[in-house]
Amino acid sequence: MEYIDLNGNLCKLSFEPGIFSVESRHVLVICKYSGKWVLTKHKTRGLEFPGGKVEPRESLAQAAVREVYEETGAVIGKLEWLAEYMVFSDQPFCKTVFIAETERLEAIALMETEGIVLSEQLLLDDSYSFLMKDKGMKEIIKKVMQHGKWDD
Repeated sequence: MEYIDLNGNLCKLSFEPGIFSVESRHVLVICKYSGKWVLTKHKTRGLEFPGGKVEPRESLAQAAVREVYEETGAVIGKLEWLAEYMVFSDQPFCKTVFIAETERLEAIALMETEGIVLSEQLLLDDSYSFLMKDKGMKEIIKKVMQHGKWDD
């Protein structure tokens, strides 16, 4: 699926692995805890799913676990690959999307975000990051819901 993101960049989304020629070095993790969406409050962008860049010598899965913990204090267990999308910006990049099971929450010192927000619904109002509002993210959320992981 192709779409234009809210920054005006061409993006391609795939629910099939290995489609893009650029190696994914970014992660996005969609998870729930006690029936609520696990979000992080970015200091400038607003509410969004946790994620970020893969560090040197780190796998995508390791980055996913680390980013969720650093941004929310959530400890995740089982990760499942869901999708990848390619953003054709000045410096094109590929991001891998995972779904994950949240085992527990821990209180941690936060640096990058204002911490965890647990939400029963994804309202996508002005409190949410622009990253949550483009066509690709809507398709990803739709796919997560169809996946049937969280029929609460």
